[in-house]
Amino acid sequence: MLNPITVQLPRKKAYSYPIYIGTELLSKMQTHLPKHNSTLVIITDDTVKELYAIALQQFLNKAGHKTLLLSFSAGESSKNGQTKNVLEEAMLAQACDRNSLILAVGGGVVGDLAGFIAATYMRGIDYIQVPTTLLAMLDSSVGGKTSIDTAQGKNLIGAFWQPKAVIADILCLKTLSQEHLVNGLIEAFKMFLTSDAKSLKFLDQNLDRILARDEALLSEVVRRAVSIKAEVVAQDEKDHNLRAILNLGHTIGHALEQLSDYTLLHGYAVALGLLLEAKIAQNRGYLEAQQYYYIKTVLQRLNITAVGLKKFDIEAVIQKTKLDKKKQDGAVQYVLLNGLGSVYVAENQFTHSVDDEMLRNAFSDVVKE
Repeated sequence: MLNPITVQLPRKKAYSYPIYIGTELLSKMQTHLPKHNSTLVIITDDTVKELYAIALQQFLNKAGHKTLLLSFSAGESSKNGQTKNVLEEAMLAQACDRNSLILAVGGGVVGDLAGFIAATYMRGIDYIQVPTTLLAMLDSSVGGKTSIDTAQGKNLIGAFWQPKAVIADILCLKTLSQEHLVNGLIEAFKMFLTSDAKSLKFLDQNLDRILARDEALLSEVVRRAVSIKAEVVAQDEKDHNLRAILNLGHTIGHALEQLSDYTLLHGYAVALGLLLEAKIAQNRGYLEAQQYYYIKTVLQRLNITAVGLKKFDIEAVIQKTKLDKKKQDGAVQYVLLNGLGSVYVAENQFTHSVDDEMLRNAFSDVVKE
C-alpha cells in the first residue's frame, strides 16, 4: 500500500500592485522603480523604440541605472516562441540575473511577450508594464496574462504572471494612429457592455471628444476600464469563471484575427465578434432587439459594420473557434449579454456553449442587415 509523502506549501500571500494613470509619467519613471535591481531590461518593438524607449533608456542611464534595450519587429507576427528565445538569449549573454527588472514598453504584443519572458526567465523575475497604446493601457497590461501565439491559435502558450506595477502615460497616445485609438476604445466598450451601464453611457455621450483625443476624457476611459478589470482579476486571477466576461467578442474575434493572418487588429476583430455574439444573445432571447441595435450603432460610429464579416467564410471561423481556450468538454464557450452592462449567468457560469448551427444563423442574420 502506498504511503505518500505530502508537500505542504505555505498559503499564497496576498499580492497587490499599483496602476498609475496620468501624464508625463515616463519622465518620472525613476520614482516608480523598485530600489534594488541589477539591470533594467527595456523590451520594446522597433516602432516604440524610436518613439519612447531610447529616450527612456538615456534617462535611466543618467539616473545611474544599468540598462539593456532589446527590441523586435512590431506586430502580432513577432509574438512567438522564436522571438521570445532570441530576447532571452540576449539577456543571458548580458548576464541578466534574478534581480533584473523588465520594463515592457509598448502595446499589447510587447506586454504579452515581455511578461511571458519575465515569468520564465530564471524561473521568474519582476517586470513593470509600461503600455503605450490605449488597448494596452486599459486592458492587456492589467491582470498578469502573458503569452505567445502558435500556428494553432492565439495566446495558447503563456503564464499568469502579475507585474510589479503598471505605468500608463496618457501622453503616449499622442503618437497613436486613429486606427489604434479605435482599437483600444472597442475594448473599453466591451468592458462597459459586460459590467457598467453608467460607463457605457459616458462613452457614448463623449465619444466624439474622445476620438478627438481629449486627454482628460481619455484618462477617464482608461481609469473606468482598468477599475473594472482590476475588480474582476482580484476575484478570479486564473480565469476559472468570472474573468471570462472579459472575453466577450473574443471567441469569434481571435478566430478572425488568425484567419486574417493578424492583419485585422485585435480590437476590430473583437468588434466583429461582438456583433455576432450579441446577435446570438438576441436570438436566444437574452438581449432585446433595441439593445442589439444600440451595440450596432455605437460600432458604426467607429466605422465598424458587418461588411467586415463578409470577408470571412463562416465554416473556417467555426473551425478556428474550436481551438478557443474556453472550450469545455469539446464544446465552444461564449460570453453572452443579457442587457447593456450585464452578462447572462446560469448556474453561476459566465460562459455558455453555442452549437455550430446557432453560430451559422447569427452570421447569416448579421451579414444580411
